[in-house]
Amino acid sequence: MKKIIKIYSRLVLLPAMFFILPNVGTAQVFSAEAPNIVAVGEVFNYTLVVNGQGQITSVPNFPSELEQRGTSQTSSNINGKITVWYNFTLYAKQEGKFTIGEATMVDASGNTLKTKPITIEVIKGQAAQQNSANNGVDIFIRIIPSRTSLYRGDKLTVTLKAYYSITSPQMSVAGARTFKVPSFDGFWATPIENIDQKTVRENINGKIYETQVLKAWTLSPQKSGALQIEPADIMWIIHKRVRLTIFMEDTEESQKQTKSPSLTINVKDMPSGAPASFTGAVGSYTMTASLSKNNVTANDAVSLNVKISGNGNFSLIGAPQLKLPPDFDTYDSKKTLTANSVNFEYYLIPRSAGTFTIEPVVFSYFNPADEYYRTITSNPMVIDVEKDLNSQQQVTFVNPTNQRDVQILASDIRFIKNKPETWHAKGSRFLGLKHFYTWYIISGIMFLLIYLFLRKKNKEAQNIVLMRNRKAKGIAKKRLKVAEKSMKLNNAANFYDELLKAIWGYLGDKYLIPVAELSRNNVSELLAEKCVEQKYIEQLINIVDECEYARYAPGASSSQMHSLYDNTIEVVSKLEQKTK
Repeated sequence: MKKIIKIYSRLVLLPAMFFILPNVGTAQVFSAEAPNIVAVGEVFNYTLVVNGQGQITSVPNFPSELEQRGTSQTSSNINGKITVWYNFTLYAKQEGKFTIGEATMVDASGNTLKTKPITIEVIKGQAAQQNSANNGVDIFIRIIPSRTSLYRGDKLTVTLKAYYSITSPQMSVAGARTFKVPSFDGFWATPIENIDQKTVRENINGKIYETQVLKAWTLSPQKSGALQIEPADIMWIIHKRVRLTIFMEDTEESQKQTKSPSLTINVKDMPSGAPASFTGAVGSYTMTASLSKNNVTANDAVSLNVKISGNGNFSLIGAPQLKLPPDFDTYDSKKTLTANSVNFEYYLIPRSAGTFTIEPVVFSYFNPADEYYRTITSNPMVIDVEKDLNSQQQVTFVNPTNQRDVQILASDIRFIKNKPETWHAKGSRFLGLKHFYTWYIISGIMFLLIYLFLRKKNKEAQNIVLMRNRKAKGIAKKRLKVAEKSMKLNNAANFYDELLKAIWGYLGDKYLIPVAELSRNNVSELLAEKCVEQKYIEQLINIVDECEYARYAPGASSSQMHSLYDNTIEVVSKLEQKTK
């Protein structure tokens, strides 16, 4: 009988493959599927899956320990895409690991396709076991980390996995009623999307379980020490079939609670001796740095891109510091993340003509594999800058963060009179005047009042905090008036410069922060602490971004400048109300 089945599979099934496959759709897939673990005495399928045109030219010879007991064929047609499954029914006769060889196929172009060999583990047969609580259902969950020890700033992945074994044909798992994910205190957790939830068999202590990944996360530790991942908790719904008829199926429902064991992750601090260029990168990386162009005109924008690739926690990598020539202006870098890289884009504006060299970009990281700090250095970059012929005068850029009010110099020197005063004897007997004492008292009082007034003014002048805070709004108004004049003259470049000066100058004076230290991030945090509404914070940042962009990409319309000017006045007014 066994020989008859083998002859049938060779003489009937294989010719059928030759006949059917030429009519299959054009998308080409050829693969083999089988469970990785089975029990002695279990019947299972080895399946060849075909999508596309071609002919199967050979099927594998199965090991004698995996006895072939039959064949079958199924197919589907979804939107013209035909898939055919060729099933070989096998019977596991004894324990061990056995390999099923490759099958071959020739596609419509004459190319030979092969499946990968499959190794199947056969373990000792399992007697039907009845779970005391759920009558034939054994189910539990585990949290599985990619590692349990790492450095702070590195990352790991954890998966929540379910294991279940059903030993009674009347029992089934219908799903989860409650699902509590683990807590990740001390970690920054990011869910992993599109995980593979395919069911896979595993051998757990000599027993076969169907396993499935339920959820997965990437974790970044925020502190060092022994960090606990608290358990996940799932309440499963168990169905038991109590009666089956032609028209209906009656089931009884029960519940089973599963709780994963807690997990400890050991997070180590990085060793001392980090170089100055270290910005928190942990892992293994490569770096490239390049300019978008090497020939520009003065006052035109050019971008410098720094790309860091490799294996590590890219979200924690800070932007490398650039060393630029004095005549170059730059803005906050733009950070772009992908799965295996991070890119920093810097916008540079040369303000004068000449040939300039941008010093190499330096990037340092800590490699946990060898527990050593590594430094990568790019090549220097040369850029040729031509004179801006459209500019009416030589433009010298002054960063708004370093600007001060214009001061009048060399006006504090006065010439000394070179002719002596003439002393007149007439009326010189001042001490004998009748009202001497009256004038003496009045002048003394006036002197005291003037002294007290000047003393008060001097204290106020010395109180830089008070003076800067009081003058903040006034200075901002002056700069906004200058911006308004530029807007009316349609001088876009000067308009955006003055608008930025007004914003940064006001924030620096109002909150007593050196303007050079102001940035989008710390301004957002500061305003949030002052209870400024989020919409005004976002409006302010948008104004700054639009001004900076317009300065190196001119071409804004008059209506755009009017709208931006009105928004700036509104935001400054709201900030003044909130922080009085």
